[in-house]
Amino acid sequence: MTKDISTLLQLEDFAKDLSSRLQPGDVVFLKGDLGAGKTTFTQFLIKSLGYDKRVKSPTYAIYETYNLDKATVYHIDLYRIGNQEEIYYLGIDDIFNGENIVIIEWPERGNSVLPEPSMIITFELLKNKKRIVNLHIT
Repeated sequence: MTKDISTLLQLEDFAKDLSSRLQPGDVVFLKGDLGAGKTTFTQFLIKSLGYDKRVKSPTYAIYETYNLDKATVYHIDLYRIGNQEEIYYLGIDDIFNGENIVIIEWPERGNSVLPEPSMIITFELLKNKKRIVNLHIT
């Protein structure tokens, strides 16, 4: 599925729609260049799942955890990971336990150590500020 998204409201609506599909055990890969909307989308998604406080970017902390009624959500940002072995220090055995919802930005930095995703969402920022969002559900 491909969507043209040109406003934050459209991005939020897309996140709300997707939040109703997510189940415990899902792993979502978010791909795209810096500034393409991955973190903003994730903030909308976590809010749509029922989190009512500030959703922080995990760029420096590597991951943030949100305990919700539906599941615990992990938002992981691998942008600052130097090599794939560093991912093991995150405690991935506990994170990928089949009970959590895991959202990963920059998954290509951990290809060989990450599980197969349930969904891949690719963000492409065009010159006219529109976003093209491609959703692939595996």
